[in-house]
Amino acid sequence: MRKNLNLPAKGKRQIYDLTSFKLPEVPYLAAQNLPFTTMALPTHVHKGRMEINHILKGEHVYRVGNKDYRLRGNQVFVTWPDEVHGSGASLHGRGMHFWMQVALPQPGEAFLGLGPERAAPVVRALWELPKRHFPATEEMRGIFSRILHLCRLGPTELASARLTALVLEWLLEVIDSSCLPLENDVTPDIGRVIDLMAENPFVHYSVTDLAEASHLSESRFKAKFSRQIGMPPGDYIQRHRLEAALRLLLQGHAVAQAAEQLGFSSSQYFSTAFKKFFGKSPVAWLKAHAQNTRPEAEHGLDNQFDENGLRPWMDEEGWFHGHICREQL
Repeated sequence: MRKNLNLPAKGKRQIYDLTSFKLPEVPYLAAQNLPFTTMALPTHVHKGRMEINHILKGEHVYRVGNKDYRLRGNQVFVTWPDEVHGSGASLHGRGMHFWMQVALPQPGEAFLGLGPERAAPVVRALWELPKRHFPATEEMRGIFSRILHLCRLGPTELASARLTALVLEWLLEVIDSSCLPLENDVTPDIGRVIDLMAENPFVHYSVTDLAEASHLSESRFKAKFSRQIGMPPGDYIQRHRLEAALRLLLQGHAVAQAAEQLGFSSSQYFSTAFKKFFGKSPVAWLKAHAQNTRPEAEHGLDNQFDENGLRPWMDEEGWFHGHICREQL
């Protein structure tokens, strides 16, 4: 049972347009609980809108310019209006995360119920965040959960007032969080293991092999790896193998060849493991990838996105734009 019923169930997504609540500053707000790793997030922009992503659990990679930002649970990532971003060559990781798009006002305009004079320092602080990747505070999760609860109830005068206050409170927490240090909590022994796997993608390492490489006992290694990386080493090994196999498939290798090269006992076992991780069989995933690959993405900007950063055909896939939320597959 979920501890917080305001959060989406596994495999579900909640999307709201808060203009229905008389909050034109927040045209797009969403939460999703993604059980599978999906295709890379294509390069896109949010015209005139700042986007704030809060990763609750799991791992995501975002790319801005030529730099990749790897996020784990309880971290925040920000893009400013009209900033081109995506996930680069990295797949979009599974996990739970919130995100909000905010239309920042022009100088001299009101913002979230604040008059121009009182709004100015808030807006300036959002434009001038000291960094785009930083840890989240515990308060951020609770505030966003309350926002989702009010969105579920639908627009009323009181709900609009409460939402306005909560969104402002959440943004102020974002501003405060941006000043917190994002410490590199991967120690050299665990970093050595990660580098070893990255440098040898087609070597099938066991947990025992990695523990030996880290010069730790196996029990100590498991506990330390899980704490720093956010998943048990066995799960990380499986993810590493499947992502390496996916690269082979994308290069044109047959399923049987990829399974053999990555050390899977059979093509059937490989397909089962692949579907559990990616949500589709290898053949179905490659078909979806082919349909999702467009020439525009090769030129650094995917024009098949609307102003919210969504593909127009997402509505046909079950996305919903409006104040009433559908939890979507």
